[in-house]
Amino acid sequence: MKKRIQNKTAESRRTLPIAMLYGTAIWVLAGLFQEQWWIQFACFIMSVLLVMRINSKNLLIRIYSRSVSVAFIFLSCAAVFLFPSWTGGIVQLCCIAALMLLFDSYQDQTAVGSVYYAFLLLGIGSMFDAHVIFYLPLLWFMMKIIVYSLSWRTFFASLLGLATPYWFMSGWLLWQNDGDFQAIANLFAVQDILQFPFDFGSVTLPYQLLMAFTTLLMVIGSMHFIHSSFRDKIRVRQIYYGFITLGIFSLALWILQPHNELAIRMLILTTSPLIGHYWTLTNSRFSNIICIILTVALIVLTALNLWISSSVS
Repeated sequence: MKKRIQNKTAESRRTLPIAMLYGTAIWVLAGLFQEQWWIQFACFIMSVLLVMRINSKNLLIRIYSRSVSVAFIFLSCAAVFLFPSWTGGIVQLCCIAALMLLFDSYQDQTAVGSVYYAFLLLGIGSMFDAHVIFYLPLLWFMMKIIVYSLSWRTFFASLLGLATPYWFMSGWLLWQNDGDFQAIANLFAVQDILQFPFDFGSVTLPYQLLMAFTTLLMVIGSMHFIHSSFRDKIRVRQIYYGFITLGIFSLALWILQPHNELAIRMLILTTSPLIGHYWTLTNSRFSNIICIILTVALIVLTALNLWISSSVS
């Protein structure tokens, strides 16, 4: 079988190091040193490492390829406008780690440890961004019909994991505020996460372009995977169906709440494996052209967002 440019780059061991150098360069150009975005950059690096671990642990690509991690780096770097948010970086890191642990509990209804720590991380993430709460019912649904790890034991473990950070934070707030329970009430106030009606008029051009492009990649990757999923193992299929489910939910959530930063980050996360699968495991002349066009378009989009961000600053 003739290997095209897309296959050679997807299977090359040099692709990931080059992508990491590219990602670092984008962060530097965006203002890493000037703005002192060290926490944000550290969260980005750790997120990439966790995506690599999810890929290698679950064998998301049936041949050697780092295309999932590379796609995550390129899409994340296109979202230049998200770089300043250190809370968003922490929440994204928590969500990736939580998904990694949930996938580790595949077909194990006694995996209370993995489930507890997964939801502990989600609980920590929800303290920085309450929009994490929206994903909880979907994750329980995924545990039931996709990961096959939901039981009464794992369900109560998830509740305990969610409650743990709030339990410790409540005690600390009571100690800091001399027993004033109003501080705890403020901790659980989530009214700010509901923003209606939808306000698309104030959504900036970089947001619109990135969401449109990422949605296009998700559609291409999802259609390809559904068409060719019979070639993958059952576990891999289920994990990809989980990515598709999370991606569709994140897109719907963003449509309902256009300023929801978590929805954008989750859409980037779930789209990366899908387009990585397409990039590596297609081998037609048409797909090769599509991959080249999409790569160039993504680099141009990143450059445009860099220019816009520098103009605003």
